[in-house]
Amino acid sequence: MKRNVLRGTLVAALIGTSVLAVPVSAEEAKSEDAKSYEIGMTVADLTNPIWAEVCDEVQKKGEEMGSTFTVVAANNDPSTQVAQIEDFIQQKKDAIIVSAIDINSVESAIKDAQDAGIMVMCYGVHTNTYDVSYTNDNAGAGQLIGEQAAQFINDNYDGKAQVGLLTFYENQECKDRGEAMKKALAENAPDAELVVEDSCVVADKAMTIVENWLQTYPDMKVIMSIGDGGGIGANQAVKAAGKQDGFGIFAVDGTIEALQLMANGDPIKAEVAFGAGWQLGDGIVEVILDSLNNGITEKDQVTPNELVTVDTMEDWLKEWKYEDQVDMSKLSK
Repeated sequence: MKRNVLRGTLVAALIGTSVLAVPVSAEEAKSEDAKSYEIGMTVADLTNPIWAEVCDEVQKKGEEMGSTFTVVAANNDPSTQVAQIEDFIQQKKDAIIVSAIDINSVESAIKDAQDAGIMVMCYGVHTNTYDVSYTNDNAGAGQLIGEQAAQFINDNYDGKAQVGLLTFYENQECKDRGEAMKKALAENAPDAELVVEDSCVVADKAMTIVENWLQTYPDMKVIMSIGDGGGIGANQAVKAAGKQDGFGIFAVDGTIEALQLMANGDPIKAEVAFGAGWQLGDGIVEVILDSLNNGITEKDQVTPNELVTVDTMEDWLKEWKYEDQVDMSKLSK
């Protein structure tokens, strides 16, 4: 059974979902009998702002809980990620957390880890084999973004606009988001035209891609992005081209930088987050340590999809404890 890991009652109030369960608290996980563990974690890319925030919190929370989390980035290379898992096996880690770039590439290495008696947790996207998961509803996040983009087009352009998509073909969870975005856009704004898509999660590269798009498709009015790296780069390109008026960018992650741009009245109009970066980092640590200390009681746990718009931003900033990190003074009420 999947457990939806939601924090606080605000989630239910804003997006109409029920609070089903939360991870074990830090105090519960750190019982007198709790052991100190050595845990390895491999992720795709630490230049991505949300990943940097999550992994920094994982290491801080892990130290606080008396365990050591070694976090490495595979730079979006599946073979590098496989090698990292193999290194963790050789180092005899107590557990390995895998945010897979390619779920098929890591399959054999994950089985090797399990054969060596190492617990494997998949984060973000389900791998084929794992012991416990803490994953995102990526298709659900993509659907929300597609719906928001469609609503923007329907409200401002009578349902007709050229749209660009920044996806990331190399990563399964990102592909799932992108496909869901396209489907929701087509269902809710059937006359909108997806004219171009490209693979990118880094702001600098996204800015260059979007600059070229805007020259090729000068009537483009909307961009959807599977992550804030792409969304932030697109925002920069649209402003540099002087096209910010009437332009909408919709992205996943809800990083502080993207939320600040939204508060400034920039083209970023809506974000879908899986929680604050620190919440996600804490959740990773709590789930794996609870599983190591007490056994696996819930194999599948799911992060929430939290839709942030100009109208709901202030409430989410309070929920995430970001009030002092985002300047709301320019936000139009």
